[in-house]
Amino acid sequence: MPKKVRTAKGQEIDFDLLRIKEQIAGAPTPDTVQARQDFIDQKMRRRVKKVKDQLAEAKKNPKQPAKPVDVKSDLKVESSEQGKKIDEAKPQKRKIKRKK
Repeated sequence: MPKKVRTAKGQEIDFDLLRIKEQIAGAPTPDTVQARQDFIDQKMRRRVKKVKDQLAEAKKNPKQPAKPVDVKSDLKVESSEQGKKIDEAKPQKRKIKRKK
């Protein structure tokens, strides 16, 4: 019979279940799980190392201005038979007629 106790707040605590959970948590991890954890840890170490390298490089060259991002270079379209370039096109203005 499981040992259950009710707390002052009215919650039930199953001590047998807690003991089983402790045993599961204390058991050694299987090889597949350990390999997966090692892979994730190595991945995180690489990310941390990369960020640290970038910070060290930034500290070495503090006077170099950051390169601005050129958004228009992604939008450039060459002129064709269809019409103007995207950069030259103006937005269309339409009046909305409302019913009275």
